[in-house]
Amino acid sequence: MTPTEGTTPAVSFAGAAKAYGDVRAVDGMDLRIERGETVALLGRNGAGKSTAIALLLGLRPPDAGTVELFGGPPEGAVRAGRVGAMLQEARAVPRVTVGELVAFVAGRYPAPMPVGQALELAGIAALAGRRVDRLSGGQVQRVRFALALAGRPDLLVLDEPTAA
Repeated sequence: MTPTEGTTPAVSFAGAAKAYGDVRAVDGMDLRIERGETVALLGRNGAGKSTAIALLLGLRPPDAGTVELFGGPPEGAVRAGRVGAMLQEARAVPRVTVGELVAFVAGRYPAPMPVGQALELAGIAALAGRRVDRLSGGQVQRVRFALALAGRPDLLVLDEPTAA
């Protein structure tokens, strides 16, 4: 997709930087992602991919530069339910079934995806009645994917989607 003059990108990093002490995890990152594009950030461990995602989601502020989602601060797009995220670190919720958890999360969005559809897309429809804390690592990863899909987001962010 070619950027069109005057259009607002889905994602924009302009000179974004983030350091942890002496370690510059992200250093002057410039990136523009148009609506409808699929982009992968590739790099070795410690290259700053997860930090870039934290900046993108508004979980950490940049030390320099700007990060925008849909033309505004990341926090606004996240609060509005426009972003679905599957983060690398998440814990299983005890005593809750897969279906209950996905339904709970979906219920927080203005126009959620039907729970059955999210489970089907994540390949875990058969696990709807199973407790999340009794699933394998790979199954929990698929639950996190269903949770990211549940709100019908305009932007889907996957951090280490094949881990587990």
